[in-house]
Formats: sequence, structure tokens, C-alpha cells
Amino acid sequence: MPQKPSTLFVSYLPSPTALRVISIIHTALYRMTGGFLGKRLDGLDILLLATRGRKTGKHHITPMPYFEHPRGYLLIASNAGSTINPGWFHNLQQAPNTTIQVGKKIEEVVACPLRQVERQAWWQKLTERQPKYKSYQEKTPREIPIVLLEKVRKS
Repeated sequence: MPQKPSTLFVSYLPSPTALRVISIIHTALYRMTGGFLGKRLDGLDILLLATRGRKTGKHHITPMPYFEHPRGYLLIASNAGSTINPGWFHNLQQAPNTTIQVGKKIEEVVACPLRQVERQAWWQKLTERQPKYKSYQEKTPREIPIVLLEKVRKS
């Protein structure tokens, strides 16, 4: 009996080492082309997020899907539904002032997790646009944070 098309495909999550290699290549292409290559992935806009490791002090660049917000950009700390928040989230809690690259533009931002009421409103909007985040929430007991990267106004 033939299988339904949706059951023929297996969801694949690369190993942590493979993810690091993919991230390095993605970041290099994004930077070299000013975002021409790497600015969209899986139907999402991508930015490059700079963080400093809270334990190591090392500088990290992470390609991240983002959503526009009136004051900046929103990141969803889903970690693909893992029981722990992603490293970049913890790094931003330690050092919220950072930079991002959106296309060719480099911007200074301050990171702040959305509070409950605002988070719920945005969660509804964002998961309507990208339902995969609902499935990530179903996989984990933690509430997945949404982080606002608020643009720094220069005086």
C-alpha cells in the first residue's frame, strides 16, 4: 500500500558539529555578499547576531531568523524545541548590548526578552506566520522566549 507523501520524509536535525560548520559557511557567505546569499532560509529572513560567550568570552556570530518589530527585530529562542534555551539567549542576558547585520547594514541593538502580555500577543502573530514554532513549543516544557533586539538611537 503506498504511503502518503508526508510520511515519506524524515525530519533531519544535523549534529552539533554539522550545525557549527553550516553556520560558519552561512555566515561567511552572508558577510561576503552583504546578505545577498543567506538572507532567506526556510521562508524566513535571516540576520547575523553577534554575542560574547558568557563563560568563554569568545565572540560568536550566529545566523538567526528574525521578524520585524516597530522598535527593531524579534528572535524566537526555540532551540528547535530543546528543553534548554539556546546559548545565544544566555549570552544576550549577560551582555544585552550588541550588534547585528541585516543585509549590508550593521546596527547596534539592545536585547530584551518580551514580557508575558507582549510575548503572548507576538507569539500568536508569529506562529500564525511560521507554525513550526508551535510544534517546537509542544516539544518542550519551557516557555519559548521571544527576544526584542531594540535599535539603539544615536544622538
